[in-house]
Order: sequence, then C-alpha cells, then structure tokens
Amino acid sequence: MVPGTVNELSAHDRMILDLEKTASSAEAREALCRRIDLPPEKYAVVLEGLVDTDAAYSYAPDVVERVRLLRAERFAFERRQGRWKTFVR
Repeated sequence: MVPGTVNELSAHDRMILDLEKTASSAEAREALCRRIDLPPEKYAVVLEGLVDTDAAYSYAPDVVERVRLLRAERFAFERRQGRWKTFVR
C-alpha cells in the first residue's frame, strides 16, 4: 500500500470514493466522470490505484475492502481460466 493520510486525497478522489459508497450506477459514474473531466474508461483504473493507498483506506475502508475483494476474486477467476500464469523460479 502507498502510505498517506486522508488530507492527501484530492477532492476528485473523495468524490470517487463517495460515489462508490453508494449503490452507484453506470449513469452516476459517467456523470461524475464528466464533472471531474475523467474519461469514463479511466474510472476503473483510477479507482484501482486509489484503493491501494492508506489515505483511501482511512477515508473509506468499506469501499477499499470491497474493491480489493472484487479485484482478488477477478484475479483468482483469471488464474483458474489459465489467463494468469504464476512464474516459479
């Protein structure tokens, strides 16, 4: 995790985490992306990076844990499908 405090989150970071706290829809995400001038296809990339920070965890631990769990499940599924190879040395 990347260390940080809640004070290091930008207003846009907090908006993204706040949106994820609610039962957000694709329309809500797109509206937020327009508001903060973020290409919608980059939203998930920004969220994934954001949840790897201590600042995000301090601000919204429930969101961070949910997104991390979903990411772990997605990677586990991909590994089972043979799409992610484990390199053993």
